[in-house]
Amino acid sequence: MIAYDLHIHSCLTARADNDMTPQAIIDKAVENGLDIIALTDHNSMRNVGVASELARDRIAFLPGVEVESSEEVNVVCVFPDMRSAVRMQKIVQANLHDKKNKPAKFGHQYIVDEDGDIDEEDKLLSFPTKMTIEEIFYAARQMGGAAFYATLDQKAYSVVSVLGTIPKRPEPKAIEYTNSEAGKRFLEKKGKAIDKPVFFNSNAHRLADINTRENSADLEELGADIRDEAGNVTAEAFIDWLRAQPGI
Repeated sequence: MIAYDLHIHSCLTARADNDMTPQAIIDKAVENGLDIIALTDHNSMRNVGVASELARDRIAFLPGVEVESSEEVNVVCVFPDMRSAVRMQKIVQANLHDKKNKPAKFGHQYIVDEDGDIDEEDKLLSFPTKMTIEEIFYAARQMGGAAFYATLDQKAYSVVSVLGTIPKRPEPKAIEYTNSEAGKRFLEKKGKAIDKPVFFNSNAHRLADINTRENSADLEELGADIRDEAGNVTAEAFIDWLRAQPGI
């Protein structure tokens, strides 16, 4: 079995719990018996580098980001390594609007360094970028990663809630439902939205919401070969599999 959670927010995401530090997230994912995770804050990867180091030799880790498009659709982008992630971060950063965060209104956005010291991001991250959906998908691919539509079951910021459907272009390689009763009910009621691999991720803003080995959908049931030659789950093997799927 391959247990996963490819959509987790740290304390850099407004309204995520303050204890969602990179260290706490990695510790919880290991405790929960997961094989592979991704850290995907809104429009920023400023906690990803620390998390990547903390995950080393403990759990397969995908640097990631949840980018909000100019259409107000959330797209999760994941990468095989920090080099690819840093290149994507520069693109996202260049496409942020110049808006200041108001912690009292939107919540704090905490950056945690390798020593556990805390700083605060002053630019508002929970706001649409200047990038279109298509630009996000192509940028992620060009930087060596891949993108998928986030949380189709949510009533806001999902491609279905905003556009009413999944557009033919860009063709996604995968889609995501929230790993919750609401997400599973949505899938049962609406049926599979598109013939693509489906991820059931937590979209966790609290440690208690991170997937466990018991509630994680098994990626191997999707026919995913995300192990390396030695049989280990790795970020590189996962990205190779995802990029091999039809779509952008």
